[in-house]
This record gives sequence, structure tokens and C-alpha cells, in this order.
Amino acid sequence: MTTNEPRPSPRRARLDDVETALAELHRPAPPHLPSAVLRALGLADGYDRLPTPIGTVFVAWNGRGVSWIARAATPGAFEADARSALGRPLAPAPLPTDLRRRLERRLAGDRRARVPLDLRGRTPFERAVLTKALEIPPGEVRPYAWIAAEIGRPKAVRAVGTALARNPVPLVVPCHRVVRADGHLGAYSLGGPETKRRLLAAEGADPDGL
Repeated sequence: MTTNEPRPSPRRARLDDVETALAELHRPAPPHLPSAVLRALGLADGYDRLPTPIGTVFVAWNGRGVSWIARAATPGAFEADARSALGRPLAPAPLPTDLRRRLERRLAGDRRARVPLDLRGRTPFERAVLTKALEIPPGEVRPYAWIAAEIGRPKAVRAVGTALARNPVPLVVPCHRVVRADGHLGAYSLGGPETKRRLLAAEGADPDGL
């Protein structure tokens, strides 16, 4: 049996496909999509727990990289502190598998494990200090004055100490490997000198011999 109805042109067929696709747009997006998109763009952060040599820490992250690492008594306390520091929405979200593996390798002493970092909000001077601290190998220490000299600011030793105290990603940027020129360990944001001592000892350094 034949029909005399003309077949739709290729252009008409494409328009029909577009109209069909547009008709589907009324369907709601998956519940996870808005927050996932914001994280991917770096407009919001997720956070998750991560075991470390000094116990479990919370790690905030987004599509640009790791943005905040800290210890906290509760997820809510970490969330409040990180949201205040970062100025962005924050919500629980599993660390991406690849990022978690990179963090685990880095914390195990593998300097080849590249962990992307989101250092927005840091000044150029602070970025220079943190980048230089990344170069210190596990089991070794450097004085604050070494970083100051290496970044071309030899008189800014105190400012280097302040920048490291404001390090948003301790453990990844190993500010625990920076000590005072007289051999004393100095302060440490993740638990003070005793935590700093534990980290250095775990890496094979001799804190008491400094």
C-alpha cells in the first residue's frame, strides 16, 4: 500500500528533534546537579574526612583543587570555619577518587603526587611562601629565613611566619617542615608544636636534634 503524503524534509526532521528535546526541558534536574556544577566551577566547596598521620582531618575542595584543611571537633564546626574563611557555600561531598589518591600519596611522602590547590584569597607574597614551602622534602627542615631569602625577601622573616600560620592547606603545603633559626619548632596550626614534632618524627626527622 502506498501513500501520497510527502516525506518530511531533513530540515523539518531536525526541527522536530529540537522541538522534542525542548519539550523535555520541563523535567527537573537531578538533585545533586546544582551543587556539583557550583563545585566544578569553584563557586562552592565540598568537604570530606581524610585519615592522616595526626588523625582525621577535614578537607574542603572544588573544581580548582583543595581549598582548606583543618581539624575540627564536628563537621558543623569545620563547615562554619571553612565557610567563613573561604566566603563560599560549603556542603558535605565525597572527595573525588583521583584527588583522594593524590592526597594519600602526598601525605605518604610521594612528592611526585601533584595535588591541585585552590589558593584564591592569598596575596602574591603568601602564594610565593607556600609554593617555596612545597619544595622542602620529607624528613628535612628549613628555617623561616631560608624561605624569605629564596623568594627574594630576606628581611621578611616575620612575614613568612605569618603567611605560614595562615596556610589554608597544611599537610599538603608542609609548613611543619619550617622551623625557627634557633632550632625550636615554632607554632603549628594543626595542633601546636607537639603535632609538628609528631609529623617530623614520622617523616624521619629528628625534632630533638634540631
